Order: sequence, then structure tokens, then C-alpha cells
Amino acid sequence: MADYVFRYRLDTDQAPGSNDPVLEMIRTQLENILDVVVPVEGRREVKIDGFKLLRDRGTIYRLFSHEQESADVFGEHPL
Repeated sequence: MADYVFRYRLDTDQAPGSNDPVLEMIRTQLENILDVVVPVEGRREVKIDGFKLLRDRGTIYRLFSHEQESADVFGEHPL
């Protein structure tokens, strides 16, 4: 079994409303992953616009700024 290392450049834009470097790292990685994958539930594509941390499931963190919509990411990916 071979091990592979995947590297890609992360955009360094500030998170919408966050100054926490850990949240910014998570947000940036998720946003960049969504540039190359389409999340699904069963066979249905799912639009992702935020995330929660396991340590604080009551808080939702936005992935995209108000100008940027997750629909833009998924608009061109039919099943």
C-alpha cells in the first residue's frame, strides 16, 4: 500500500467575522476542499455553508462571506 501526500495552496483571506487562527485554518481548508469535491448525502448533492466544532456544537461558523454563496460552488455539478 502506497502513501500519498496531497498539497495545495490555501487562500489566506480572512474568515467572515473571525479572528481565531484555528477557526480560520479549518474554514480555509474546508473551503479549499469544496473546490475539488461535491459533498453528498446518499445520491443527493448537499450545499455546505458552515460548520460546527465538536467542542461547541451550539455555534455555527460560516464558510463563505455574504457576497460569496455556496450555491456558486455547486451550481455547475449535476449528478
